[in-house]
Amino acid sequence: MTSVVFMEDPRDTLKMIRATLCVAQSAIGLLPKPLDDRDHIDRIQRMISDIDRQRPLGRDGKHGNKHTLLCACEDGQL
Repeated sequence: MTSVVFMEDPRDTLKMIRATLCVAQSAIGLLPKPLDDRDHIDRIQRMISDIDRQRPLGRDGKHGNKHTLLCACEDGQL
């Protein structure tokens, strides 16, 4: 995947978009639904995985100094 998330609102960072996707994914998983809703959960997981590629997290769930060209951190100078 080579996509980059571009948002106009400065509050919509990769970190916050990932958090929102995780909440949405969990909420979909809790809803009473037919079995085909699994596609939505899988699609959201692919988006989360792409964000993790752009802004990797350590085992502790923190980004720390794992900067990439796409992480968009103010302190993330490669």
